[in-house]
Amino acid sequence: MKNIAICSSEDKAEAMVDGRFGRCSYFMVWNPESSDFKSLKNTGIDAAHGAGTGAAQVLLQNNVGVVLTSRVGPKAFQVLNSAGIKMYQGQDNISVQALLEKYLAQQLEELKQPNN
Repeated sequence: MKNIAICSSEDKAEAMVDGRFGRCSYFMVWNPESSDFKSLKNTGIDAAHGAGTGAAQVLLQNNVGVVLTSRVGPKAFQVLNSAGIKMYQGQDNISVQALLEKYLAQQLEELKQPNN
């Protein structure tokens, strides 16, 4: 099974979701087989250009199949979509864990186009 990445403001599941895909501080990556989280620092956060595409490459390297984010730009969307990674509409003012639970309960809408 593929992992699920959630844009996060901190490196813990209790942290608040960061809605900016390419500029989030961390990705909390949840493994559905072990039900464990691991954090990935978003190294492209301060990039002048290409933050979203760089972040997408990191997720590809970490076996991610689903991304939960509030906003994703056109270039990052294209990279993720081409790789078969599905994106779902995140929410603001919610924890990473709570957003994951909404996704698992099939309460999030799939993003079919960039929205940033």
